Amino acid sequence: MKIFLYAISFFCIVTGCCTILYTSGTRHFVKRFLNEVNRKIISVFEAAMGVLLLVSAAASQQPWFIRLIGLLAVIEGALIISLPRSLYDELIKWYVDSASDQTYRLFGIISLILGSAMLSWVQ
Repeated sequence: MKIFLYAISFFCIVTGCCTILYTSGTRHFVKRFLNEVNRKIISVFEAAMGVLLLVSAAASQQPWFIRLIGLLAVIEGALIISLPRSLYDELIKWYVDSASDQTYRLFGIISLILGSAMLSWVQ
């Protein structure tokens, strides 16, 4: 499961860097992605990533934190599928249209920090 932790760590680092450096490009990519992909697929993917994080937490020096991130991902996957369509659409509309560039950069910084921390904790 180390390979999964390495992969998710590098993905978080790359996503964070792209979000910080190429904010408008990332915004357009996310908008296109969320409009084209069904929310059921997104929720199943999110929940699967959470379960994989829960399973791979033992390969980390801080398993409690990896389990916490995994649990949050499973909860997020369940929320995405259970939210009413109108509320989901409003949330996505805010994220891709109304959120400021500083908000995107903040999410990028958080992603970069989490990815770096997870990468340093792999045993």
